[in-house]
Formats: sequence, C-alpha cells, structure tokens
Amino acid sequence: MLEDQGIVFLILNASIVWCVVAGGLMWLLRIKALVLVILIAPYIIGSTFREIAGMPELIGFYGVSMLYGSLGIVVGILYVEYARAKAYLKRVSKSSFLARGGIALSSIYLLSYFGQKIIFNNPMVEFVLGYIDGGARAKEIVSQVDYDGATTAGITIAGSFAILAFNNYRERKTALKELESKNELEVL
Repeated sequence: MLEDQGIVFLILNASIVWCVVAGGLMWLLRIKALVLVILIAPYIIGSTFREIAGMPELIGFYGVSMLYGSLGIVVGILYVEYARAKAYLKRVSKSSFLARGGIALSSIYLLSYFGQKIIFNNPMVEFVLGYIDGGARAKEIVSQVDYDGATTAGITIAGSFAILAFNNYRERKTALKELESKNELEVL
C-alpha cells in the first residue's frame, strides 16, 4: 500500500515538473512537435554517450521521469493552447469537439497498443529495458494496454466519426436552408 502511494506521489511530482517545462517550451516555441522533439532529444543524445561514467543511470532517470510525467507534458502543452481551444469551441458544436477528443484519445490508446506489440515484444528492447532503472515498471505500465481496450478504442473512433458525419450533415442542411430563405427574400 505504501509503495502504491509512493508511485502516485512520484507521478504527481513528475507531472507537475514536466507540465511547467512543456508549458514553458510551448509558450516559447508555439509548435507542439518541436516541443516534443526537444523533450526527447536529451534521451537520444545521452544514449550516444553511454560510455561516460554515470550516463546510463542519468538516461534511465530521465526516461523514467518522462514516463511518469507524460500526463504533465500533455497538460502543459494543452494549457498553453487553451486560448486557441476556447476560440475553437465557440466555432464548433460541443458534440463535434467531444467526438474529435474521442478520436484523438482512442488513437493514442491504439498507438500505444500496437506500439507495445511492435516495440516491447522486441527482444532487443526487453534487453535494454533490463538495464534501465525503472524499465520493469515501464513494461508493467505498458502491459496494461490490452486487446479489450483496443477494441473499445476502435468502437469509440467509429462512433466519433459517425457523430462528426451527422453534425456535418446537420450543418450543411442548416446552411442550405439559410441560403434558400435568403434567395426567396431576394426574389420578393
């Protein structure tokens, strides 16, 4: 029980730190992909200096910190985009926004499911994770992504596309009615 509370505390702390870092980078750069590249770059660059004393442990700590703080990275980036999201919400219907969110989150789940199947079932990756501090915990977290969840994510994506198609049909129908009423007024 105490170990679970320690992990929750670690995740909370890492999320807060990564939220601030990702939010600051997003505020400066305004490009999500560049922020993610900059956050991942120390891990990649550090891997080339594995022979230096202490570097494997440092890389392991950085990787585990990013894994625990991934929620904070997402929140930090999205918080900076809040003003744009607020303007976007004024333009589109709420159900379309929820449908797009369902598609995005379900796609992330499906990517993690297939990524787990492709990456974590690779013997080389399993070998490397054995030497990274926290690698066993990363495998345990990723193993929680299962087939039932992937099926649910696929169904959610299909339902979300159906909602988007219905809203698109409804918007076109409304625009067509407005255009016809405008044409009738011009004729009179």
